[in-house]
Amino acid sequence: MRVVRFSIVLLSVLGLAITGFAAKKICLYFDQTGPGDLSFNDMALVGAQRAAQDFGLEVFYTTASSPLEYLSDLSSLAETGEYVIIVGVGFLLSDALPEAARLYPQQKFAFVDGPNSGLTNMIGLLFKEQEGGALAGVVAALVALAYGDPAIGAIGGMEIPPVWRYEAGYRFGAHWAVDWYRKNIGPAPDLKVLVTYVGRFDDPAGGKVATEALIRAGARNILGIAGGTHLGAFDAAEEVGRAAGRTYGPPFAYGADAAQEYIKPGFILGSARKRVDTAVYEAVRWALGKEPGFNLVLGIAQEGTGFSTEVDIRTFVDFAVKAGYPLAGTPEKVISDILAARESVPYYVWQGLGEFMGLLKAGAIQLPAADTAEQIAEVRARYP
Repeated sequence: MRVVRFSIVLLSVLGLAITGFAAKKICLYFDQTGPGDLSFNDMALVGAQRAAQDFGLEVFYTTASSPLEYLSDLSSLAETGEYVIIVGVGFLLSDALPEAARLYPQQKFAFVDGPNSGLTNMIGLLFKEQEGGALAGVVAALVALAYGDPAIGAIGGMEIPPVWRYEAGYRFGAHWAVDWYRKNIGPAPDLKVLVTYVGRFDDPAGGKVATEALIRAGARNILGIAGGTHLGAFDAAEEVGRAAGRTYGPPFAYGADAAQEYIKPGFILGSARKRVDTAVYEAVRWALGKEPGFNLVLGIAQEGTGFSTEVDIRTFVDFAVKAGYPLAGTPEKVISDILAARESVPYYVWQGLGEFMGLLKAGAIQLPAADTAEQIAEVRARYP
């Protein structure tokens, strides 16, 4: 496993500083790729850093070298007795993390994207990804209809439940948007939802190639649900748009987890939020108390999911500046380009999003489940 230690003052990829140094630490153990994806993993680190600052702890993180080492790595970490909590980051730890928690009952664990398996020393950190996916699907479909596109698309990483839930929501939101358009705007054709899985979360080149294929197939609104892989989707959207002489899309890409618009301002129209940072922060708070383990499920009602707001955009531009990320212009110019892209699409896109969000918050919309291969196959058949 690859180890990085954060102590008194160190900037992360998102630029947050750790202050304070204590004997007790927070450990983040990443299942496949570590920080640097500007998305899921970095959000976990942001949450740990904020907790460390608030509770006077130190952050340590390490990334697995191989799935074969998951259990031995987690065991080695637990045996040190140095950690207030060991946070397993990623669904691929679904076998090893509960086993480690059983082997070391005095050590507290957290599982990002997995349940606590009924263990008193582990908190499960789960999300209603289908909510963020659905919101992105509504926007993508309404924008596609506005520009006469026959399809929308998505780039997935691995076929696992958290990504399936994003996909399921995206498909549902797109079909809901077509019906809404017909009722409120005018006649509209059916839209296809084209989803390509690259198979990895750390393959931007593969993500770019897959996105280029989707664009050729007529999908010029593409959701990235592949971690570092979908950074390539952003590259493809911008390159195609620039080649057509555009300063903003279409094509439009959509980010996931963090507000990623700053990466390609003007060509990333929005992001499906998943507040991994909030979940990790709450896991540390839990570890410092005496409550037994449980499953924390974050959705739109808890501000754990959603569609990126202007506040989110400004927050992440600020993070990027602090981290030294090479923005495409001054922060003010980047924000201006992002907002200009949003203003370039018809007003009814945001009207439809607002209506859908209100219904979702009120519990008037029931999103499809997609926790198994059978369930996502049913969703794909129902919402093609």
